[in-house]
Amino acid sequence: MPWKKTLFRRDQKSPEPPREPDPFTKLKAQTPQVRNQGEPPRRDPAAFSRFVCDLCSASRPVTELRQCAVCGRWACSTCWNDEYYLCRSCTGILRLHRIPDEKE
Repeated sequence: MPWKKTLFRRDQKSPEPPREPDPFTKLKAQTPQVRNQGEPPRRDPAAFSRFVCDLCSASRPVTELRQCAVCGRWACSTCWNDEYYLCRSCTGILRLHRIPDEKE
């Protein structure tokens, strides 16, 4: 037996065609990155230990902000969707991707 294996043998089945990506992967590829993951939120210049929500510009403590997994925005509880664990902006785009295509 040779020490190198062949990558594809004739007796093997051909590889499966690539599957269509799920809606979350499509969303991640199409949405521009606002902040990198782990990048801190903007500080509120008028307050000592408060930070600014990227969507509504409300001043909040850092414990009340969550970072979106798709775009990286920091969102407060009013701008956050717990169903998808995304900010309201990315949730709306995800819902548009999930609308079934109507074929006539």
